[in-house]
Amino acid sequence: MAIFRKLHTAFWQDAKVIEELTPEDKFFFIYLLTNPATTQIGIYQITKKQMSFELGYSIESINSLMDRFENHHKLIKYNPYTREIALKNWGKYNLDRSGKPMLDCVKKELEEVSDISLIEYVSKGIKKEEIKDIFKSYLNKENINKSNNDTYNESYTDTFKNLGQEEEEDKEEYKEKDIDKEKDLKSFNVGKYAKLYEQNIGLINGVAYEWIINISEEIDLKLFKKAIEIATDKGKCNKGYIGGIIRQWLNNNIKTYDDLKAYELNQGGQLNDRKSKYAREYENEDESTYQKPTEEQLRRVRELLESN
Repeated sequence: MAIFRKLHTAFWQDAKVIEELTPEDKFFFIYLLTNPATTQIGIYQITKKQMSFELGYSIESINSLMDRFENHHKLIKYNPYTREIALKNWGKYNLDRSGKPMLDCVKKELEEVSDISLIEYVSKGIKKEEIKDIFKSYLNKENINKSNNDTYNESYTDTFKNLGQEEEEDKEEYKEKDIDKEKDLKSFNVGKYAKLYEQNIGLINGVAYEWIINISEEIDLKLFKKAIEIATDKGKCNKGYIGGIIRQWLNNNIKTYDDLKAYELNQGGQLNDRKSKYAREYENEDESTYQKPTEEQLRRVRELLESN
């Protein structure tokens, strides 16, 4: 991995960049071209969470940008399973040099790519024939290996295939779908917390987003909203103060809004019980303890004091 990446001046003169990309798109595109995970071949592994952290964007914003770049601008291709991204025109502007160090680096990085379709995607934009041949040779080698594996697997399947195996495959497929749904649901849930944060506290950076993720796993959304309301009433609507409120709740095992209402009701009931107890004790005390002394009692006290 290099410590710097070059950005061709033609980037700013490209018709697509000028006419189609918004200022935010341009900023995101430059990030994709220059971030620390980039490689020499224009294919690298990066998670959306990492992008969110480094750019200070929410996961929802990253998802929106990635979708726009892949399906609208058609400038990237992303594999959500291997977490690999490929930059369409990387080869056109960056793979324009040869030499043994360069070629060795390209070969090494191609070996590390999991999704072979991304190699084919980038290779289409390479003009340098020497480098393009390396990409093609790697694709041919992978195709031969894939063909051999498919032949072996077909033979094995024909020999040992049974209904039990098919059922297991179906179970795995449903399991993977359930996992994907769970991930989507979790991301959607965190988005609600992030929206509340942005509306009431401020912009979300990487640290704040990590905090929001942790909060979403510890308390429900309604309780988070209540913490913000309390902080707002106190004029201290910031992450530190809200975090303190939430820590106090968690120390009392309060994780949902219903838990909080039950806790407040229980505390109020205990207070009323204490008052009732004290009232009952007062009513049961001997009233003579608090009566005013008689004149005879006072005279005896004075005589006792004078004799001493």
